[in-house]
Amino acid sequence: MATAIRRAATDDDSLVLNALWGALRIFRVLAWFYALWSIWVRHAEMARLDIALWIIGAIGVWTAYMYAARRRDLTVHLIEIVIASAAVMSTRWIDTPLSATTGDTTIPGVWQNVPVIGVALILGWRGGLIASLVITAVMIAQVGVFDSEPLSNAGLVVMMGTCLGYGADIARKEQDTLRLALAKQAEVAERDRLARIVHDGVLQALAFIHRRGLDIGGESARLGAMAAEQEQQLRALVIGMPLPDLEAAVDGPIDLRRALDAAVTDSATLVTSAEPVELEPAKAREVVAAVEAALDNVRKHAGPDAQAWVVVDDLGADVIVTVRDNGLGVSQERIDAAAQRGRLGVVSSIKGRIEDLGGRTRYLPGPGGGTMVEMWIPKERTAAS
Repeated sequence: MATAIRRAATDDDSLVLNALWGALRIFRVLAWFYALWSIWVRHAEMARLDIALWIIGAIGVWTAYMYAARRRDLTVHLIEIVIASAAVMSTRWIDTPLSATTGDTTIPGVWQNVPVIGVALILGWRGGLIASLVITAVMIAQVGVFDSEPLSNAGLVVMMGTCLGYGADIARKEQDTLRLALAKQAEVAERDRLARIVHDGVLQALAFIHRRGLDIGGESARLGAMAAEQEQQLRALVIGMPLPDLEAAVDGPIDLRRALDAAVTDSATLVTSAEPVELEPAKAREVVAAVEAALDNVRKHAGPDAQAWVVVDDLGADVIVTVRDNGLGVSQERIDAAAQRGRLGVVSSIKGRIEDLGGRTRYLPGPGGGTMVEMWIPKERTAAS
């Protein structure tokens, strides 16, 4: 309740609540004019018309003040309850005998409902219920008996205060939910922007250092492991996920198309199907590393004007990744000779990686010249071929 009181000191952000407060301002004025008209209608029979006019004049001054000030704090509406209660009780002595004894109407008329609505908008249905019960008790005390007329009017007041308060609670809750959703949306948009910047620079550099370090071995492998650890931590920071949660999340399948798209960049043209090609994360990383090694060979040996293409075919149980170029080409004898001299780009980085995944690799002449590396990767691990 204390939070609601503090919030009521300023305008609520909810469009619904702002509309209800605006309606209350108009209702307060209209209710005062109705009370004035009601007194005029029965003024000839009133016991003390002069006092009734003084009371309705005081309520008019208060109404003008509230209309101009637009106050929404709880204190001013509690004062309004006191004013309305005093005006209702005055009916017993200054109004007509019928009004004083039957409770069919009061000096303030429907204006006595104004503070009930105000408290309901501030404190919700509980506040609306309490305020309506206070006004109800005053209305019954004014008549002095439990009769059908005052009880009927009291029931309407209770229903009005409770229902409007409940509506205010729902509007406020929905507004809070909307505010949190908008804040989350802005946070996600900013994180995505930063993620793109980091991914295009730091993360790709760390991933490259990791893979090349493992290929070279020795101290470079240790450097690559450190780069991989820093990549994981930075990736967790960028996406806003704790590192243990990130490690658990990456155990699920990933789309090989997206992984290759990030790796290929401007070095080759990627040709894939429209549907996702899902592989286990560890398997996808090995395939990406093999493709990068093949593209590295294209840059080194295919010639300065050579172009390269990476084609991904999903056969259901297997995935075929083909790296093709239109460069100078390479023979099987040169591949065997490179392996004997310890140049591991083909044997380890490409063939060895794919065979460790249970797949196989073939080097073929490219159509129209160049070289074609065909990598078959089973989606489920099989015995090494």
